[in-house]
Amino acid sequence: MNKLEQFIIPESEDQSRLDRCLRRNLGEINQSLLEKSLRNKHILLNGKKAKASDKIEKNQVITYETSLFLKDKKVFSEISKNKKSFYLDLYKKTLIKDNKNWFILNKPNKIAVQGGTGQNKNIDELLRSISNDCQFKLVHRLDKDTSGILVIAKNLKTAKTFHDFFKNKKIIKLYLAIISPPPSKNKKYITSNIEKSHFSNVRKMTTSNIKGKFAKTYMKILVKNSKYALALLYPITGRTHQLRVHMNYVGCSIIGDKKYKLNENFRDNENFLKLHSYVIKFPNEDFIKAPLPEHFINFMKENKLDIDLEKIEKDFEKEFKYE
Repeated sequence: MNKLEQFIIPESEDQSRLDRCLRRNLGEINQSLLEKSLRNKHILLNGKKAKASDKIEKNQVITYETSLFLKDKKVFSEISKNKKSFYLDLYKKTLIKDNKNWFILNKPNKIAVQGGTGQNKNIDELLRSISNDCQFKLVHRLDKDTSGILVIAKNLKTAKTFHDFFKNKKIIKLYLAIISPPPSKNKKYITSNIEKSHFSNVRKMTTSNIKGKFAKTYMKILVKNSKYALALLYPITGRTHQLRVHMNYVGCSIIGDKKYKLNENFRDNENFLKLHSYVIKFPNEDFIKAPLPEHFINFMKENKLDIDLEKIEKDFEKEFKYE
């Protein structure tokens, strides 16, 4: 019997075609062989027969025979000593919490989670550098430009546990964002459908009244002035680029966001996106916090967004419950 492997679909592949996801993540495979393998159940989606053209969802599980991708499978390039040293240092600097089954990093801005064209440094490669058996698994994603909490499972069993947490809405993730202009309401729920944009060459999402998937975000303004606001954002659903799209949708672009902005006249000189995955909560753990990056703190100080976040954090357990 051929060896079977499993691959958990990341957020970045949500709503992609199955065949394209397979090639991007597992390696090249002839289309006719791929379709034959799907028909013969050598490749399964969530344990069931699937078609090459099927649209997939994040956190679904692809089970496949490794021999199908063996000939043209992507071979990991050797990581140089300098890079290994860089990754080890980054790991030590960004490690927030560690236990026998998982650990959490405070990912910096401008470091991609997955490798790819033009991605010189990425978290996937960091995990290969610090894991001898390559068993470490990303259980969710963050945009390259977003900083903050990133959870990594140390084995497939734990990865599946987190997959179930996400599926059953047992994960609370809270973000901090600096937005402009400040909204008139200090608390609100934002709802819309979100789909891939058909009017852009760049991978981009957009709101829709008809198509796409339902998305819901809770926004609470923590402090504001005439130009900026510090917002606490709770993505109740988990769509691609949801927070960035929803802030744009309600007329409050996130500072430093070059992809989602109100219009071409809205410009800022910030090189770093002011969106930070701040705290996470999952079963059997208290709220875990990722300290804000220096550029975020400096922007708040320079623009007089004064607030004692520790006081705010004390209310998280009362205010935020599993949906």
